[in-house]
Amino acid sequence: MPPAQNRISGLILLSTVDKPGVEESLLAVLAPFSLSIMEMQRIALRGRLIIGILISFDPAHARAIAKDINEFGSTSGIDIALDFSEANDEK
Repeated sequence: MPPAQNRISGLILLSTVDKPGVEESLLAVLAPFSLSIMEMQRIALRGRLIIGILISFDPAHARAIAKDINEFGSTSGIDIALDFSEANDEK
């Protein structure tokens, strides 16, 4: 794994109707990339599902990761928000 200064973090927020397989499908989209899942939270309320995933990865992969995640959201009808930042800019 590259040194921390060569990594960025990404926050993925997903919101959809609570249905089976959403979490597994999202993780399958991330699987081809060399990244670390730093934290993952899942909330299911009143038939809705909200997933938050904090990842760390090589900045060279940022565009490809964003493209694949956004494509996943578009094709599956899932609302997704992304926020990528330098790992050492975290609060």
